[in-house]
Amino acid sequence: MSRAIIPATIVTLIIVALQLEVLSTLRFSGVVVMLVWLWPLAMGLTGFTSLALWVALVGGVLFDTHSTTPFGLTAIVGIILAYGASRLGREGIGDLDSAAIWVTPVIGAVGGFAAPLLYTFGGAFALNFGLWRGSLLTMMVVNAFAFLLLARPVTRIAKVLSNVGDRARR
Repeated sequence: MSRAIIPATIVTLIIVALQLEVLSTLRFSGVVVMLVWLWPLAMGLTGFTSLALWVALVGGVLFDTHSTTPFGLTAIVGIILAYGASRLGREGIGDLDSAAIWVTPVIGAVGGFAAPLLYTFGGAFALNFGLWRGSLLTMMVVNAFAFLLLARPVTRIAKVLSNVGDRARR
């Protein structure tokens, strides 16, 4: 895992840049798809908990430094998603090779559905009620659909990166 942290951090930086420069300008039904939440979830499905938590923290903090939301809220949501997915990944539930083809996309869709809810309630807890703009249900559905489509390819990338440390030990 220690050798995988450098490539995972580099990919996290690329994902944050994509989120800020490309995805933040694209809106589907008025909603931004949050790749910075899908990436820790996908990394968690590989079963490497500490690596998933690292990319969630780095990606969330870097994203929050460029947004007007409560600092650390994106990281907290990413950490919750990464931890939950890593529990499933350790059990082999989200494994791309042995699980059914629909399992990873469904886990991604559930994460995409739950993430905006966690984010909005976290913002309310931080007394930032500006996050309630628009329809929460629309945010949940759009992110769930996007995560459903992107979960397998992003998890495939996460699996390749997380196996960097394993190949070095052989």
